[in-house]
Amino acid sequence: MAITGIVIVMVGLALLSFVISQLHKVAALLENGVKKRSVAAAAVPHGPQPATVSTTPHLDLAEAGKRLAPLAAELGDSFELQHLYELANSNALPHVHLSIRGLRDSGVIIPAGHGRFVWS
Repeated sequence: MAITGIVIVMVGLALLSFVISQLHKVAALLENGVKKRSVAAAAVPHGPQPATVSTTPHLDLAEAGKRLAPLAAELGDSFELQHLYELANSNALPHVHLSIRGLRDSGVIIPAGHGRFVWS
């Protein structure tokens, strides 16, 4: 009975290790199938597409810069973004995260090193 239990456990572990070692092949098959279906779906002509409604609010980076610049000046020459977020939230500025990210992406707020940023 003990030997039968050991054999069952060893066979189960061997089978499990084999399945795990072959998972990358299964994932590749699934990924290729999804790609083929998406290419086939893209090739099918569709009728006129309805206008999409953006759920992202329109950001005017110039306006965001005008509102955030005085707050950044309060923090000094270099500042941490966390403090700028806190000041902007306490002043009830709209879309603080999106505004600061847009200003960083456009190069208005640039990294100064060690987690600090400067206003360009």
